[in-house]
Amino acid sequence: MKRLNLPLILDTVFAGVCAFLLFFTAVRFYTKSAAAGLVFGILALLLFGALAYVYISRKQNKNLLLSRDEKNKKLLSLHLSLSTDTYIKKLFKSLFGEGARISGQKVLYGETANFFNFKMQPLSEDDVARVIKYRFDGKKRIFCAKASPEAAALAANFLIEITGIDGVYSALKDKELLPEKYVYEGAKKIRFFDRIKVRFNRRLAAPLFWSGLGLLFLSYFTFFPIYYIVSGSIMLILSSVSLVFSHATQR
Repeated sequence: MKRLNLPLILDTVFAGVCAFLLFFTAVRFYTKSAAAGLVFGILALLLFGALAYVYISRKQNKNLLLSRDEKNKKLLSLHLSLSTDTYIKKLFKSLFGEGARISGQKVLYGETANFFNFKMQPLSEDDVARVIKYRFDGKKRIFCAKASPEAAALAANFLIEITGIDGVYSALKDKELLPEKYVYEGAKKIRFFDRIKVRFNRRLAAPLFWSGLGLLFLSYFTFFPIYYIVSGSIMLILSSVSLVFSHATQR
């Protein structure tokens, strides 16, 4: 079952309602006709609601792909940091393909000696120095999760190429060699109710209260009092809920 995209729905409705209120108020003011204002308001609601839906959904899909890749990169980095040297060498041997062979702590492929240094901390100058000391007539390359600026500068001076987790992830993804299951999938998921409690805090109580009070006050002077009464009531309820949840999170 496809998950309900509540933010997309609410943002689309909000954009449509804003367009309706703007066009209805403007047309009614200049034409003195509530019917004309209602017609143009509904048309504006549908048009701008549809445009907002298309724009927001495209942005969400793009951000979702980017965030998913970033999450997978972090998982891959941690996975390789916790994996054995044997596993890593076999993985990259499969990545390089035919002609690659394991030699000690490295994988030789063509004229390049490939070294691996996946760990929690960025690649250091000492790590690069150990590769520099290794005698090899061809090129040298270090695969790591991340390199410190000092390590990157030292490697550049000795013509050693460094490939970080971005390059590793792209290469493994292109060859369909990403792990099916990571060693560590991440922290325990936060419950939905706990997320709500974090959002509602004491700082929200006052703005919600005054906003709700203002909407209720405006209901006495508008043609559509029910909208202001409902909206104002909801804000006053949320103001009270914010105070209650703020005490719950301080335990």
